[in-house]
Amino acid sequence: MHRLKGFTLIEILIVVIILGILATLSVPQFTRMISRAKMAEAWAGLGGLRTAQSIYYMEHDNYAHAVADLDCDPVTGDFTFSVVDVAGPLTFNAIATGGGDAAGLIAWMTQDGTRGCTIP
Repeated sequence: MHRLKGFTLIEILIVVIILGILATLSVPQFTRMISRAKMAEAWAGLGGLRTAQSIYYMEHDNYAHAVADLDCDPVTGDFTFSVVDVAGPLTFNAIATGGGDAAGLIAWMTQDGTRGCTIP
C-alpha cells in the first residue's frame, strides 16, 4: 500500500505556533525601530535649527524668538519645529513635534546641544 507523503496536522500547528511566537517577539522591536528612525529625522531638523540660531546670534547678539525669524526651513516629513521658552538673549529651546506617522513623538534641543525626547 502506498502512503501519501506530507505533513500531519500536528506538525503544521507546531510551525504556526512557532511563527506566531516569533512574530509576537519581533513586532515590538520593529515598532521601536520605526520610532528611532523618526527621531533621527527630528534630530536632523533640530540640528539645522540650532545652526540657524547660531548664525542669527552672531548677527543680532541674541537668539530668535520664532522659526520665522530664522533663515532656514526645518520642515522634514512629519515634524513641526518651533522655538519656545526663550529666557533671555543667551538661551533658546527648539522643539520638534511629531504629526502624521510620528504623532506623539516630541524632541527638543537647547542652545548648548542638550537634547531629549518623549516616545510614547
